[in-house]
Amino acid sequence: MAIIIVAPEPELHADWIEWGLKEAGFAVIRWAGLGWRAQDSATIQFGDEEEIYLGEHKLCSEDTVWFKRPQLAVHPEVDPLQKKFATNEYEAFRRNLLLHIEQTGARCINKWSTVITIENKSLQLSLARKCGLRVPPTRMGNCALFTKAFVARPEADVIHKAFRPHAWIGADGAVYNCETTRLSRDFDWPDDTFAYAPGIYQQRIQKSYDVRVNLIGRDFHSFVIRTPDLALDWRSHGLRDGLQVERIILPAEIETALQTFAERANLAFACFDMVVDRAGVWWFLEVNQAGQFLWIDGLRPDDGMYKPMLRFLSINEPASARSFPSFRRCLAECKEKKAVIPPDVEFPFRTMETTVLGAR
Repeated sequence: MAIIIVAPEPELHADWIEWGLKEAGFAVIRWAGLGWRAQDSATIQFGDEEEIYLGEHKLCSEDTVWFKRPQLAVHPEVDPLQKKFATNEYEAFRRNLLLHIEQTGARCINKWSTVITIENKSLQLSLARKCGLRVPPTRMGNCALFTKAFVARPEADVIHKAFRPHAWIGADGAVYNCETTRLSRDFDWPDDTFAYAPGIYQQRIQKSYDVRVNLIGRDFHSFVIRTPDLALDWRSHGLRDGLQVERIILPAEIETALQTFAERANLAFACFDMVVDRAGVWWFLEVNQAGQFLWIDGLRPDDGMYKPMLRFLSINEPASARSFPSFRRCLAECKEKKAVIPPDVEFPFRTMETTVLGAR
């Protein structure tokens, strides 16, 4: 019986959660994801029984597997001429493995079949509408004809979003991010601008504030997010001062709709992004089934997500006599731990690493 955290080392969210679980006395196994090192290997075995091993650990129905950030690594000494074959074999086995883990009966957060489905942006919006949530008028694609017509409408006030987060480090050493961008109706861009990369084009909501809704099990932890200038993308304020969060209770109809969404999508954990407009209407933007959440604790260390997540991950194990450490204590104990921030994480998480823990 173990809690398996699937994430590379180091990875701050996983590091802090692992520390908290171990401090409370739980057995935790760290597995980076399928790789060439012995500890990152995996085996599916058929015989009298079906067995799955992550490294040397045999999965069982009492285990909890948290797919925080699965990695994939091919042996670095593979002959360049054989690298494509080896990479394809790793990717094919990884798909088999992560889906097959569900068959062991282990508690998966989230099931990989759920991950594959719910990370589809268009299916998110479709499901949200069917569950009674409002979705802004949206077009997705790379067709210049349809996109230009959408942006040029008289009533249009359109923003562009990428399908996946993207960040990079420039020659000057600064971190840059592909942020949500407002488009002008009087643009005159060539068609190849839209063909360069498919995008998400969405009617801008005249918002009063953003809301991050964190689903843990069947409990919602919701926070209003405010920035001084009502930024299109509040994450960019994680690099600056001015990001404020406040815990709130969801309106009953929104909570019911999100519960329906979670049940239909089979979600055990998720981070929903919503906005509330100036008339008080709630709008669904997207959901991240493996979103970052401890940046909230960086701003509200006594009323955040740390202990709720520790309790949730350990629900399969006897915890009646165990107490969980605070996030303040976690930061104090782990302040010397080195970590690399992956390039596609949310910016508040990156900021917490540099400002709350101190520059490294």
